[in-house]
Amino acid sequence: MLAGILVLLRCAVPTIYEGFFFDSDQAIVGLMARHVSLSPPGHDFPLYYYGLNYLLGVQAWLIAPFFVLLRPTVAAMRAPLVLLNVAVAIALVEILSRRLKLRPALALVAALPFVIPGPAAAAHLVEAAGASIEPFVYVIALWCLRRRPVLFGLVLGLGVLHREFVLFAVPALLLVEALIEARTGDLSKMGAIRWIGSAAAGAALVWLVVDDARMHLAGQSLGSQATSLRGQLCFDGGFTDRVAATVEQAVPTLFGGRPIPLQAMRIDSPLAFGHGVLGWLTAATLLLIVARLIAVAGRARGSEERRAIGLPIYLALVGVFAVCAYPLSCNVALGAPPVLRYLLLGLLIPVGLFAAHAVVETSPRVRALTVAAFAVWAVVNLTDTTRLIVGTARTPPLNEHRVLTDYLQSRGVKYASANYWDAYVVSFLSRERVIVASNDVVRIEQHQREVAAHAADAVNLARQPCAGFATVASWCLQR
Repeated sequence: MLAGILVLLRCAVPTIYEGFFFDSDQAIVGLMARHVSLSPPGHDFPLYYYGLNYLLGVQAWLIAPFFVLLRPTVAAMRAPLVLLNVAVAIALVEILSRRLKLRPALALVAALPFVIPGPAAAAHLVEAAGASIEPFVYVIALWCLRRRPVLFGLVLGLGVLHREFVLFAVPALLLVEALIEARTGDLSKMGAIRWIGSAAAGAALVWLVVDDARMHLAGQSLGSQATSLRGQLCFDGGFTDRVAATVEQAVPTLFGGRPIPLQAMRIDSPLAFGHGVLGWLTAATLLLIVARLIAVAGRARGSEERRAIGLPIYLALVGVFAVCAYPLSCNVALGAPPVLRYLLLGLLIPVGLFAAHAVVETSPRVRALTVAAFAVWAVVNLTDTTRLIVGTARTPPLNEHRVLTDYLQSRGVKYASANYWDAYVVSFLSRERVIVASNDVVRIEQHQREVAAHAADAVNLARQPCAGFATVASWCLQR
């Protein structure tokens, strides 16, 4: 219950204030969900994120029913993501408590890095940009289905097509089976070859169904997804700089251990969060836990205890693989703001490490020390979250896109063009009463065609400084 309340608290500002953390990347998912909710549909079914060959449209499908019940708004977009955040938090506490036989309070302490992270990470956990919280759902589900290979394969196939980071669960599970389960004699009982074949069959079935649907809807095979993903991986000479960016900037930002203005993360708030001292405390605590695990885990009291730590080690490994894959992305740059949505699974590292530590630690003093460190970490994050709530309530973010949208609708403007970061936000906020084509990155071809067909009536939304026949907020309107 407490875990759910804390999650609702950290989700409050991004959900209530539509201008706080909403951009065209998220607006496109909102438009996809709106198109799913329309009857009859006015667009092709959004199997994948519009304009991309990856990111299965699961998030839009989840949001669509909320648009039917409510209406297309930013808050309605966030609602299913908030519910999933609550579900994951409760599931982590429950599964750690039950599987590891931990007291619920100690299981909650283990889950705190996910339950109440810093404001930057918390905002990204409800980011509607194709996938945010969903990989956590897949990772937990895959663990629970590891003894049911066909269902495991089905979930894995869906999860990897949705967000490729879900694939990290496979090597994590294999390592756990090899390093932990094998020592208890359980690995042979699984019938490894039969298990792999059944899981592969389940994943292949999902692949074939989605591939067939994609061929019918877009005339493309899933091979284009692999091509797109390969195009985002960089193995050039800048790899060492990206590793440095991961260690020095991205991971500390994720854990709230590095001061950073929220505006640097494309979040509309004048506040800055993150604490260097907290970063050092977190790093020292995790290093202590790792050292104690190495020293104590080998002396686990029996096969039951060894099996128990399989789950937390699995969670930690998934997070480690996510962090290790982060510098492979071409979007990572030293000195640039971190791309937290690529790194969110890294929150499972402290969750898993502490849970395993809680099971095998034999020293009450060491355990009390690590519990205190995690509690301090959570209290600091909770304080920052409270400060964000109070500060945002006192000075709500000025949603200039809402101002622009209302102006265009009041003047009867139905067609316009703008840069990518403005186009789809206005289209969504107006519920496509104003269709805005993108002047650079194009995601929705139908919008381009509609604006081109009404070029004589369309206006261009240029960012100031500029000249035009009218100005509103940060834009001027041009013919």
